Amino acid sequence: MQVPEAKLYRAIGAAAEAIGKPAFLTTLLRLLHSLVPSDRQMAMRYPRHAVPDFLVGLQKLPKSVTELYASGYYRFDPFYRFWRERGRLGVYSYRDITSRRLATSEYFSVYMPKAQISDDLATFLPGIGGAAIVFFLERRTGRFTRHEVERLRRIYPTVLGLHAAHLARLLLALAGEAEGVLLAEAPRAVRLDDRDGRVVFRSRAWREWAADNAAIANALEELSHTETPSSRAIDPFILEVEPLNADYPLAPNGRMYLLEKAEPGVLDYPEAVARFMPEELTPRERDIVRLILAGYPTEAIAKSLGIGKGTVKNHRRRLYDKLDITTERELFSLFLEFLAGARTGADL
Repeated sequence: MQVPEAKLYRAIGAAAEAIGKPAFLTTLLRLLHSLVPSDRQMAMRYPRHAVPDFLVGLQKLPKSVTELYASGYYRFDPFYRFWRERGRLGVYSYRDITSRRLATSEYFSVYMPKAQISDDLATFLPGIGGAAIVFFLERRTGRFTRHEVERLRRIYPTVLGLHAAHLARLLLALAGEAEGVLLAEAPRAVRLDDRDGRVVFRSRAWREWAADNAAIANALEELSHTETPSSRAIDPFILEVEPLNADYPLAPNGRMYLLEKAEPGVLDYPEAVARFMPEELTPRERDIVRLILAGYPTEAIAKSLGIGKGTVKNHRRRLYDKLDITTERELFSLFLEFLAGARTGADL
């Protein structure tokens, strides 16, 4: 599909006009959508050490989808894993960042069908404090073509420039007196120091979280002389410092400090499922639990295991009795509760 030049230029102009305003993210989403049609469009923030945030969408996301993601499935999000492990900017399709197990991956077979996603196309842009602001185009059926991916890659330098200008405005907004000045993609707890270590700005969340915290005060002193982005773990936070450039107007050659609630990161889904299994389950019952959590209905479970549907139902009834539950929904709830308690892969 060839995008009319007039339509493209209007979309670029609208994004430029929205720089520094709350509407910028949605305007940029519309620009990307005008180039590559999609069924759903949204922007997320992927921090380096914290839980991802949904920022905006051109359509309202179903509450059931956002709750499922936030309850634990974000820890298997391949795009989140990609950013935390590789930290690369640019345009990537789902197939670009997943292994050859795409068709059998649990995220693909569980979360994506529940979210009504057949394919994702992500545009990674730099955020504040080492985070990524990621614009997603999603389709309910079919996949994005190679030509569509290349179309976004060709305009990526333009999108990156627009976002850089917006980011500069956003950093300036951090010095505002009111908390409401901060836009959605800004981190909650931030402090700016000038080159001499004097505090230029502290957000409300920073004042609340860092108040009377000796460990944070000690880490601030330790990081005050670093010349490169660095971080320190201070339970339950991650403290990050990012030196500022000479042309940063509020604090040239100063430092930006960020506090985020620590999230230990992505987990290996098969390992998590294996460790979740209660000891009292038989090997066959474990097979059935694994397939239920992978989104398989009774008929597909029977076919996969080479047994009858009635046998699957009998096994399901017995394992539900052992787990003191009565529905598949309760089984998913137990698994998500287990994930919430498993802080890291080592904790599994």
